[in-house]
Amino acid sequence: MSLSVQGLRVFVCILECGSLSAAARELGLTQPAVSNHLHALEERFGVALLARGRPLRVTPAGECLAEHARAVLQGISTLETEMARHASPRGTLVLGASSTPGELLMPGLATVFSARYPDVALELRVYDTDQAIAALLKREIEAAVVGHEVDDPRLVGTVVGYDALVPVVAASDRLAGTEISPEELVDRPFVLRERGSGTRRTAEEGLAAAGVRPRVVMELGSNAAVAGAVGAGAGVGVVPLRTLEDRGEIDRVTVRGLALSRPFVLLTERGRELSPAAEAFVDTCFRKGQP
Repeated sequence: MSLSVQGLRVFVCILECGSLSAAARELGLTQPAVSNHLHALEERFGVALLARGRPLRVTPAGECLAEHARAVLQGISTLETEMARHASPRGTLVLGASSTPGELLMPGLATVFSARYPDVALELRVYDTDQAIAALLKREIEAAVVGHEVDDPRLVGTVVGYDALVPVVAASDRLAGTEISPEELVDRPFVLRERGSGTRRTAEEGLAAAGVRPRVVMELGSNAAVAGAVGAGAGVGVVPLRTLEDRGEIDRVTVRGLALSRPFVLLTERGRELSPAAEAFVDTCFRKGQP
């Protein structure tokens, strides 16, 4: 009589659940089907595996079988995972991004990824940086791309690109297109991203290093909203350089000694085994436009 993998799975479940009826419910089988698997194993080895009665007790032979059965089932699980890596990824991949990489980096990456792996349905959820990290640690997403490096031992961060930030004013402002000293910004109102945003953090750190403590009069939830408010004359903003494209209502201001650049960082959870689709996305982040 051949040995059934399903029989081993049923036997281990009986031990973990404490009864044949509980194992049947856990596995979605009838109790007679569970009993048949148990009897088949006992006939195969010619020994009693359980001492009948309440509570159910495992025999020494049953303990021996359980130990090897768990090892076999774990080996099969590992084999299935390894073989899946040799197949083209498929299924749904849920990723996260903070808003700026979500706007500027991820559309291009998603296009390249989808062309390479058409059998994967890609879902992108956009948060601020803190929310993206929380979603990753809750395992709501498999990976996230955020706008600054994160000091958290639970995470692995790898830089996959850089983003330049620039101060901007309304195109009609006297500072538009000029080069100024940091002191000329001291009394100016600022329009910045919301707290928790990587853009906001980089802007405040860079301005502070230049001796400017911004007087924030407005906090907005996207770079487009900041650009729109600045263009309407609400104050000085800090936006990604690429936001200036096709935005005629705002213009860049060059501030001597002020350099604003921040990394785009791919985050994964340390020790978490990624799905084949997530591993393919990580590979895409590094290969980018390469074939």
